[in-house]
Amino acid sequence: MAADVGNVPPVVAYRVTGGPAYLVAWERHPDRSWWARVIWIEIARDGYTGKHARVRAEDVAPVPGQDYRAVPRVRVDPRRTPPSDPTDPRDPVNRAPRGKARYRRAFEAATRRPPEPDF
Repeated sequence: MAADVGNVPPVVAYRVTGGPAYLVAWERHPDRSWWARVIWIEIARDGYTGKHARVRAEDVAPVPGQDYRAVPRVRVDPRRTPPSDPTDPRDPVNRAPRGKARYRRAFEAATRRPPEPDF
């Protein structure tokens, strides 16, 4: 009989680290792109460190045997700044367009909607 481990998020394969990561949430950004909120553990000689990131949905892949139905899907409110790491260039908050470029980008995104992640 398996032990009850509580609310452990499902595991995905994270392309950047080349290993597993926990999928905490799917995020739908104002430009209609899907991002994944992931966490993983890096192990070194002197200990371990927990890391987290917001990454494009294309950077994660499903792992057989995992149940992704309970992963929340949230919409990021464009009026609120989500918690972010200003040193992380992958964070979409750090690449937000300004001025007229913002409207052009929104129009282009609206004309080509990417599909929702299917896992």
